[in-house]
Amino acid sequence: MASNSNNKEVLLKTRKTWDNTDFSKIDIKNPEVTVLKITIGIGESLPMHKHDILNIAYVKQGTLTVTTDTNEQITVNEGECLPEVISKYHYGKNTGSKPVELIVFYVGEKDTPLAVNKN
Repeated sequence: MASNSNNKEVLLKTRKTWDNTDFSKIDIKNPEVTVLKITIGIGESLPMHKHDILNIAYVKQGTLTVTTDTNEQITVNEGECLPEVISKYHYGKNTGSKPVELIVFYVGEKDTPLAVNKN
């Protein structure tokens, strides 16, 4: 007889970004989904950027600190999810002792850039 070892765990269920912006303001008429794996080395940072689309990051490994250009900050650890800020400049920095591995799910209008770097 086969055993059933299926298991489900809700990692995130939210209607808001981590800075408390409500998702109900998002209107997607021609949706496109992109999933990226992003690796950030120990002590390294991503450039200051923003997303004009919804994205959720799952921290597969490591510790990531995200800071906005207005100095709002959040730290997420391995196994946690981050509902990213929308249309707000920010950057992520690896503040842990091993590389950060993120799986990021983007949902937005078809052909919309996933990120826009701040000049």
